[in-house]
Amino acid sequence: MLDNKSINLTQSGGYQFLLTLCVLAAAGVSPAAIAQEATEEVVRKAQPSQSVQNVLREEHALFSDRLTIEPGISYSYSDRSDLALSGFLALDAIFLGNINVDTIESHTTTFNLSTRYGVTDRLEVELLIPYVYRSSHYETIGAGGSTGGLVEETVSQGDLGDVSAGLYYRLLPETEARPDVVWNFSVRAPTGKHPYDIRTNTRIVDAGEGETENLSVPNTLPTGNGVWGVSTGFSVLKTVDPAIIFANIGYTYNIEQSFDDISSNDQVVPGNVNLGDSIRLGFGTAFALNERFSLSLSFTHQHAFETKVTADGGAEQSVIGSSANAASVNFGATYGLSDTTSIVTSVGIGMTDDAPDFTLDFRMPFQI
Repeated sequence: MLDNKSINLTQSGGYQFLLTLCVLAAAGVSPAAIAQEATEEVVRKAQPSQSVQNVLREEHALFSDRLTIEPGISYSYSDRSDLALSGFLALDAIFLGNINVDTIESHTTTFNLSTRYGVTDRLEVELLIPYVYRSSHYETIGAGGSTGGLVEETVSQGDLGDVSAGLYYRLLPETEARPDVVWNFSVRAPTGKHPYDIRTNTRIVDAGEGETENLSVPNTLPTGNGVWGVSTGFSVLKTVDPAIIFANIGYTYNIEQSFDDISSNDQVVPGNVNLGDSIRLGFGTAFALNERFSLSLSFTHQHAFETKVTADGGAEQSVIGSSANAASVNFGATYGLSDTTSIVTSVGIGMTDDAPDFTLDFRMPFQI
């Protein structure tokens, strides 16, 4: 049997509960609405799955309040063949002279170390440090006027690449009606080896009867652009469960810079280099197949304007063949090993002559 004190406490608690309901009713707020609002607040604060976070990190910006360190390795391969004719055409059908076929095979391996940190839920900063190793194989067919004559040479170089730092700022958060909009800005420093004073070496081969054939190759290879660059752009991302749609556009302005030597021969020629600016765009989609695994498909295109050089005391000249159009289709996959570590892989297939034939990327971001 309950004593009088327990009965009084029960009645007091009931009176307080009834009083609370009366106040809510008088204010026009129902208890069901209060419960629904609390539930929505919990949902808004819920973090996206690991697979979605990987897509945001790679294609947009994650804005995580934790430090993300992302080591990675990237490999690209490209080749180019040029046909050189030295002679004349007889009877509009027969070519008389020398035929040379020059082939260049380029292998580029880049070791990247990227760090990102979300200062706020709208601002994220990034630092990228690359190490570039390049190997190019040069060969010419047609030495001594014979299609069997072959001259070849391989040049390799490894050094620090161009270090860059950037920031991402969320202009508009994603809602049911609009995508997430982020503005990005970055600065690239000329910390890599520039290509403007690299000498060429001539490989001479005895072709018989006192004749010689030669192949000109550089003594070393560049690992950077040699000039300061400033980039800006926008990216948008929209979640359409289970897919994620993203797109981006950007522009890079390269600052004109002076060099003590811009010649490839033994003569020292100081001058200025105005590296052509570039514009880029891309779009694609990703599918979060489950909590940890996602697949992506994207298209990227970059157009670089022609480079202009000005030797001291001379007029500005355009570098023939310096403009480029590079387009590629990329296939990617991400897998979350844990809540803090993921594996990101991608394969790119070049669609134009200026793009690498294919690229392979492997990265492993982890959070601290």
